[in-house]
Amino acid sequence: MPTTCKFRLRNDTNKLYYCGEKLEGSVDLTFSDAKKVNGIKLIIAGVVHVKWLQYRGPNRYSTTFKGSEACLHSEIDLLRAVGDSTADVPAGKHTYSFDCFLPESLPATFEGKHGRIQYIITVILQRSWKADKIFTIEFIVLRNVDLNTQPPSIRGPARTEITRSFRCWPCRTGPLVVALQTSATGYVPGQRIPVLLEINNGSSSKIQVIHLKLVMVVSYSSDTPRAKVKIDREDVVRAELDQIDDPDEVKYEESLLIPHLPATSCSDCCSKKIRIEYELEAELEVGAVHQIMKLTIPVLIGTVPLNCDRRESTIMELET
Repeated sequence: MPTTCKFRLRNDTNKLYYCGEKLEGSVDLTFSDAKKVNGIKLIIAGVVHVKWLQYRGPNRYSTTFKGSEACLHSEIDLLRAVGDSTADVPAGKHTYSFDCFLPESLPATFEGKHGRIQYIITVILQRSWKADKIFTIEFIVLRNVDLNTQPPSIRGPARTEITRSFRCWPCRTGPLVVALQTSATGYVPGQRIPVLLEINNGSSSKIQVIHLKLVMVVSYSSDTPRAKVKIDREDVVRAELDQIDDPDEVKYEESLLIPHLPATSCSDCCSKKIRIEYELEAELEVGAVHQIMKLTIPVLIGTVPLNCDRRESTIMELET
């Protein structure tokens, strides 16, 4: 019967912990017969890995970009032989306890398209005469992002506007003016983002499609073969607005429900290799050739909502 290892994590049966908590547990090692080992080591580690391929040229030559980062590393000697000798471990079950403080600055566990942030507990049976025997288990780290500790500006309204004309002189059209507004820029999953979209179409171009989106923007940074940043944009919420024919001026009042999402990366706790941000986006396809107009407003996603449910401005106040 081979040697077996069972991890027992205290205080949480789902292997889920928050930054600032203490990770405590024990390891049950069961040996079918007596073993000689140089030592038994336990490592608690947080690691970040990123990787993507970039293709170039007509022959599609590829370059692999990689990056890594250690955000947590703690080693504990569960059993250690004296000097250069070996330690005898009798047959049967042996239980070893461990604990480790999880710093407040740790980034949260994350799984993305081009990288991941993961936390692993590893037990190593160190043997000089043969390969080490290794056992691992992952656990999840979450972090609280309290919106009340973020810049006060997230409580207030935000607005962005874009103006565009189409075709060239002397057939240039009048302006198409689009404004995107929201009553605040700080939210938590389960809340709705109120959106006001105003369109003043002084051109003769028809608006074909209008989409409202909440976009997760993830930045991945590599070390080799050189420093490079790859940005991945994913629509986590998407709504298509009904078309209103003919009127030059129209206002849309909508709301986007925020699903369960990882929090925005804060400056004091984010990984140097993976950064998560969010944007409220309006996308319009205009004219027969479907020219794209985009407006974006940065949005901060946290885990603890603002103390006051009422934002500084409501959609109705924005209209006035």
